[in-house]
Amino acid sequence: MLLQFLNALNGFWKYLAILIGFAVLQALSVFSFMQLPFHVITIDAVVFTSVYAVLAVLMWNTIKYGKFGSLPFLQELLIYTALLMLSLAVIYGVGYGLYSFVLTEAAVFLFAFLPIRLFLSFLVLLLIIQYFRFKMCEISTSELPLTNEVTTSETIAEVEEEPKSVATEILDHIAVKSGQKIHVIMIPDIICLQADGDYVQIITATGKYLKEQTMKYFDENLPASLFVRVHRSCIVNIQTIARIELYDKQNQQLTLKNGHQIKVSQAGYKTLRAKLHL
Repeated sequence: MLLQFLNALNGFWKYLAILIGFAVLQALSVFSFMQLPFHVITIDAVVFTSVYAVLAVLMWNTIKYGKFGSLPFLQELLIYTALLMLSLAVIYGVGYGLYSFVLTEAAVFLFAFLPIRLFLSFLVLLLIIQYFRFKMCEISTSELPLTNEVTTSETIAEVEEEPKSVATEILDHIAVKSGQKIHVIMIPDIICLQADGDYVQIITATGKYLKEQTMKYFDENLPASLFVRVHRSCIVNIQTIARIELYDKQNQQLTLKNGHQIKVSQAGYKTLRAKLHL
């Protein structure tokens, strides 16, 4: 029932409903530990809910534009740990200032509750980070909605009629530099490649890597027997395709063996059918 209500809301109102609900939970958690005046509990809940909202926005932008998924696991873990610790420090600082200078009449009781607040904050921030990482995985493995875009002659020409170079170098590996390390990715290990601004994201079973290159380059230089460009922003290793199913009345969707789903343009589906001899 609650999820249906939230799904019925849009944008600002959905987030506002979540924040109000979270503020109520904050107030109830304080009230369950100590009997304090209503205005003290209300101010406490509103201030900390606002802090969580600001931290969530900052975390989302950091995770979205930081491209941590292309980093080694240990380095990615250290970054997320630093984000978590920094956020807890901010919450502690806000709590200390609030109790010392605003809610002085209840400061003794609220300071006693602060360690519990920090533990609950740790769990909340951990859930926020995991949710944002999940959203980033969804963004990186899904395509833009295919409406009029895939039916235009420009898109079809780009996927279907883009000329191949007469002399091309067929790749057997791709070298990607990440910090001080160079990752060597063997071509058969690639699950798919997706456009990501001025970069191409190379997705394998062990991680994601960003390469400053064009989709056209990979379309021309990857083994034609193994890879097919199913959309202008996605190239797929046909050996990683688990099934092909109807996405809507006119478009198809691929489900890869790792569970990722990728929408296919009409021209891309035609090329894929020819590649798979369907």
